[in-house]
Amino acid sequence: MQIKHIKYICKRKAKGKLKILYRHIESNFGKLAEPFVLHSIKLNYISAVWAVLYETLLVEQKIKRSIKESIATCISEVNKCPYCIDAHTVMVFGTDKSLENNIQHLKTNPTESPTKEDEIIYWALHNLDFQNKLLKSPPFNKQEAPEIIGTAVLFHYINRMVQVFAQDSPFPISFWKKQIKYFAANFIFNKALKKPKTKGESLGFLNTTSLNNDFIWAKETPEIQSAFCHLKKEISQDINTLLSSESIDYIKNTAKNLDLLNNSFGHKNKNAFLENIKQKDKIVSEYCFLMMFEHHKIQDTHIKALKEFLSQEQILQLSAWSSLLIAENIGEALCVKS
Repeated sequence: MQIKHIKYICKRKAKGKLKILYRHIESNFGKLAEPFVLHSIKLNYISAVWAVLYETLLVEQKIKRSIKESIATCISEVNKCPYCIDAHTVMVFGTDKSLENNIQHLKTNPTESPTKEDEIIYWALHNLDFQNKLLKSPPFNKQEAPEIIGTAVLFHYINRMVQVFAQDSPFPISFWKKQIKYFAANFIFNKALKKPKTKGESLGFLNTTSLNNDFIWAKETPEIQSAFCHLKKEISQDINTLLSSESIDYIKNTAKNLDLLNNSFGHKNKNAFLENIKQKDKIVSEYCFLMMFEHHKIQDTHIKALKEFLSQEQILQLSAWSSLLIAENIGEALCVKS
């Protein structure tokens, strides 16, 4: 297990509900992977993250798993998350390996007569280009939106968490990636890929189910909407112990400005943001800004600065809260375009 900056609970030391949850993850996903385990010091967090992934990505309702794995891969390409690119390329290979070639082709060569699958892949590859005509007129309907937009939102969240707390690849040796990909798809994940999934099953790991008007794009699939709402509720709880209410409101408003995802202005955006933050909140608020808009710029020094006055559980919460905040706003923008 390659997790950095925060402690985690390995499979051997898991007890009680966490041990049961780990078994469910392995049985249905195929591997107890870093994106789950990095949340393990907070049982409510890992349970909610698993529920979101299970209901959105693994359960096939209107959209095939292979298409959703393609979306996961494409969003990870957009966010330049090498770990998730490698991991979900394996899943694409294991569910419909022809789609891997489609992704590579569509990255540079738009197809003149695209299939619906091609259009969804292209939509995912241009997920943050909100002026793109395909985002304004998306290639899916409102019944398909929960799984498609949900997968995009999920990986805008997971990519950020993984890039800060995990290594660059789930594979130990990059030179053997092709061979490992074949082995993983056909042996490690094969049984889990073929295992039937039951909608709503993962919600049993949550203390309560939550459903409100958040994540409105998922309303056609209550299991997905409920899982996302529960994750938001868990990671937002007591966030005011980490930041003042003024800073929380300001960060939430800033997260709506998705133009900041185009970080071509370097430090100007961050500096302008920090001008409106009180001194006592600057270190924490700067970290939130980076998690939302420039997660690839987070260094060990940022984590070290946080550890001066925050616990590892609090650092995990701050990271999850800011990552889901921007992911939720991206989802709302995609929903508006839909």
